[in-house]
Amino acid sequence: MSDQLDLLDYYTLLGVEPSANDADIKAAFRKFARRYHPDRYAAADGDKLARSTQIYRRGSEAFQVLTNPLSRTAYDRVLRVGKTRFSADDRERAEISNRMASAPQKKAEAPIRSPQALAFYHKAADAARAGEWREAWRLMRGALELEPDNPLLRARLAQLEVKLRTAR
Repeated sequence: MSDQLDLLDYYTLLGVEPSANDADIKAAFRKFARRYHPDRYAAADGDKLARSTQIYRRGSEAFQVLTNPLSRTAYDRVLRVGKTRFSADDRERAEISNRMASAPQKKAEAPIRSPQALAFYHKAADAARAGEWREAWRLMRGALELEPDNPLLRARLAQLEVKLRTAR
């Protein structure tokens, strides 16, 4: 009998179409739960209670997968290749993907915050490309005066100082 349960995909088990939205899936699961919840069979014999528990767990599994957009997408992929169950490994991979997708992405902080310092920095870079090391050093010092705690500007100024010493 459990073999027949394993042949049912999650959509068929809950009685919804693959195009069903979350509200439809939730409504179908409530109807499913009223029918198969193990508490309903508490007074029944052990086999009936065990079977209802097995069916209910499978329905709960279906509900969890189908109401999570990433798990559902992953389940639809495995369903296309003929798998009707979404294994614990499959769910774990989908959860990891979900956590990675929902993790707040750190916005790349601009290394130079002030527009004036940025302008000095670009002018210094242009002067350095032209080989005008003293002018590049002077402009980079101007940028560093505007943002004295900026590590990028400090590093670039140190590079220019080395270049000035070796260029003489």
